[in-house]
Amino acid sequence: RNSFDQLCINYANENLQQFFVHHIFKLEQEEYDNEHINWKHIAFEDNQRILDLIASKSLNIIALIDEESRFPKGTDRSLCDKLHAHHSKNENFIPRKTDNNINFGIRHFAGNIFLKKNRDTFSQDLMKLLQESQSKFLRNLFLNEFHIGTETRKRAPTLGTQFKKSLDSLMSILSACQPFFVRCIKPNEYKAADNFDRALVCRQLRYSGMMETISIRRKGYPIRHLFRDFVDRYRLLAPGIGPSHVEADCRAAADKICKNVLINQDYQIGRTKVFLKDAQDVFLEQAREQVMARKILILQNSIRTWIARRQFVTLRQSVLL
Repeated sequence: RNSFDQLCINYANENLQQFFVHHIFKLEQEEYDNEHINWKHIAFEDNQRILDLIASKSLNIIALIDEESRFPKGTDRSLCDKLHAHHSKNENFIPRKTDNNINFGIRHFAGNIFLKKNRDTFSQDLMKLLQESQSKFLRNLFLNEFHIGTETRKRAPTLGTQFKKSLDSLMSILSACQPFFVRCIKPNEYKAADNFDRALVCRQLRYSGMMETISIRRKGYPIRHLFRDFVDRYRLLAPGIGPSHVEADCRAAADKICKNVLINQDYQIGRTKVFLKDAQDVFLEQAREQVMARKILILQNSIRTWIARRQFVTLRQSVLL
């Protein structure tokens, strides 16, 4: 059985998983759709319904727990009655097996001490002590926290409310960033060296969506360029292509470059971008470097010839004088 603490931990993990799913699968495939490229959608496990159940939709689990926590006579049984009444038909909610049972589950979440845990609040005397500390660091940590007062005593925020507020703030910060994801996989449950539990590792890979991630990375197009940027960078690979500000149709120019260089290779021309795989991006860069090297040699040869000719003319004039 899990406690309210574990529900909060699992809720945080579900939020981070949804953040990962949103960036790796949803945004990626939405862009393919918006660009009208030829793409077969990859199915993935979307945990948004679990988040809706726990804290997003009206009458969610945390909201009902908070509501019941504010009733002096609220009990685990009355909470379970409300949860069962509102969510028993939800596929992600595991209802109690009998009317006398006061447990419920959300997949792997379960517990019967929620209300006691959720009523815990941070001591206002301790809060006041920290806010008046001689340490500037401690004062700043608790500067914006709730101050002691009649209203605070009556409506002190529950752990669920405080945790959700902190988590929402964290997710807002993450959403404003350009994320890079690192998945940590436990080799075993015992923190033991040289012990690889294959079944455990496979479960973690499946649960975290790594199999689908590998699939979308292999089948997808991680490299994309706007037409004008693509034309300006690779126009020297196709004859007759000018700079993007000169070209009337950058899409046609980009398509011509790809057909001239990426023969029989997997790439896509979208509405506003060129979509490439890593291999095509490397191939284009290598081709560009080769062309640039040849042009640099021609330029160097011309400059050296010009310098030598000037030196020769100067020398000849000095001899004649």
